[in-house]
Amino acid sequence: MSSGLVNRVLLCDTVEDRIPRSGTVVLWDGPAREAGSISLTRYLDSRADEIRRRYLAWVHDLGGRRLLGRPLHAHFATRTGSLWALSPFVERSTWKQPSLEKILKVLAFEMLLRERGTTCVRYAGSDRALNRTLRALCRQLSVSYDWLRMPGPGSRRSFLARAIPSIVRGLAALGYLYVTRLRLPRACEREQTSARRVLICAPFFNHNADERRGSDFTSQYWATLPRMLVESGRELCWLHLYYPHAQVPNARAAARTVQRIREESDWSGEHCFVEAYLTLAGMVALAARWCVIAVEGWLVGLALSLRFADAPRESYWPLIRADWANAFHGPRAAVAIFYSACFDRALRSLAHCEEGIYLMEGQEWERALARAWHSHAHGRLAAVAHSTIRFWDLRYHCDPRQYADPCRERDAEPDVVVMNGVVEREMYLATSATREELVDCEALRYLHVLACPPRPLQRGETVSLLVLGDFLPDSTRALLELVRAAVQRAAVRTTVMVKPHPNCPVAAFDGWSSAPVLVDGRVSELASRAHLAVASNTTSAALDAYLGGCRVAVFDNLRGVNFSPLRGVSGAAFVHDPAQLGELIGDLAAGKRSLQPRAGEFFSIDPTLPRWRRYFGLTALQCAPARACVSACADSAASPRG
Repeated sequence: MSSGLVNRVLLCDTVEDRIPRSGTVVLWDGPAREAGSISLTRYLDSRADEIRRRYLAWVHDLGGRRLLGRPLHAHFATRTGSLWALSPFVERSTWKQPSLEKILKVLAFEMLLRERGTTCVRYAGSDRALNRTLRALCRQLSVSYDWLRMPGPGSRRSFLARAIPSIVRGLAALGYLYVTRLRLPRACEREQTSARRVLICAPFFNHNADERRGSDFTSQYWATLPRMLVESGRELCWLHLYYPHAQVPNARAAARTVQRIREESDWSGEHCFVEAYLTLAGMVALAARWCVIAVEGWLVGLALSLRFADAPRESYWPLIRADWANAFHGPRAAVAIFYSACFDRALRSLAHCEEGIYLMEGQEWERALARAWHSHAHGRLAAVAHSTIRFWDLRYHCDPRQYADPCRERDAEPDVVVMNGVVEREMYLATSATREELVDCEALRYLHVLACPPRPLQRGETVSLLVLGDFLPDSTRALLELVRAAVQRAAVRTTVMVKPHPNCPVAAFDGWSSAPVLVDGRVSELASRAHLAVASNTTSAALDAYLGGCRVAVFDNLRGVNFSPLRGVSGAAFVHDPAQLGELIGDLAAGKRSLQPRAGEFFSIDPTLPRWRRYFGLTALQCAPARACVSACADSAASPRG
């Protein structure tokens, strides 16, 4: 092969066979199945630490860029602080910022080009934004570039034409947030007592107080901790966040549920919704402030777009353009400014709280809570890591310069972060050794887990599979198709159980020779009935099965980064296609492979909560023996990702 061919790269995000191949073929999505081809996703994963570091550095630098006379993080001012800290770019969630994974792949592709000394790039695909970004980067690298345009969605709209619909959607979202929460119960403040007051904040989800069960209130997020605090003489104040779901489909149902909690669980303290604190007058003022921020968001975005040609790496503007509109004059901006105002009014109205704890998921409402908490001089505030911290979940990671930056908004951060195990602590510190004060406590959501050895599998025995559905319909369908095809290939007797995700029911099993059995219940208990659990790489249900002692296979289709909480964990297998899963099933049946879960690596688990007692300064004499632990909801313990 000539040096010219060696230095040519064809980047494909399409499967068209008619594309002329020359040089190295790099696949934007999926596995590489032909000689001379490279999977960009696999390449990214092989350089994961460096690419993650570069992305976090890019976000940090973006916030410090001077635009229109000020650093970017100083724009978008509200009465409670800059909206930048509450934006998806600071949150770094792929569910709220679709451009995130594209930028990761662009970083990987640029690294690949430098490694190979590439002199010529051709992009075969339909993504105009990606084309513009690659063209600008290649110009910076002195690499020749051309675009083989393929059929696909897209339109040529001006910046203004894109911005106006975003502003309309943003205003509509702001109005929707207010109107759909009008019937939430107003706070009924009780008089301040001598008891020390603890605020508990989390989404109004994963509790047992729905209309069907309606009994003494318990939350699967917090298990027996609230009861322990009350028995020690603390007074509780629950500040719930409302969003519609199966348990509370609307604000009226939420109001009825809270009323029932007040009547049947008087020990649990006061329950109120943060959204109920925003009055009509406050909403009018918020709408006026929103209009100012929307205009500023448009102007700052225009400045970034004009700088893109000379500095493409500064913003990757074509890729982030839609996310920018969403963040500063679209629905995400509405959510941020709405909750910023709600928490400010709530924390101003509430009696002084000595302690505060909230679920740490890196969402915008958490930073709004922290700002309001510190602004109104409450006590110590702790963010509680209630689940795993995954390698690619960048909400939990940051550039180390964040903690040295004199301009960072410390009031938007907790005083303490409560970790739930050694693995989570190590992962949290992986990108920055300097963090908030860290405290180790028990993993409240997983107190029910009792790891058992995997179910024995005798040679020739029927293999029992447990398929764990995803919260996304497309992912669930792909997972079921994978298992169906793998079972046909395995040539061993199998039975298949399917545990759908609560938010994604499974209606039918088309194409199966023997239809799977639908099952329900805790994943950790169902796992004891299976020889192998199969899950997608985006669901935490795989971890629940693993903690229950089940062998686990994770389906990674290589279309995006691997979000599995079992990434890099021994005792779990990753498969990319039906052939690999079929081979794994056959090897297990023949005794050629043995996957051994090691659940003890993850969480601190002790139902008596000795670490939590130390955190709150309790002694064994101050609180009654811990009651039977409340079962954690292993199916959907995290709030929807929005």
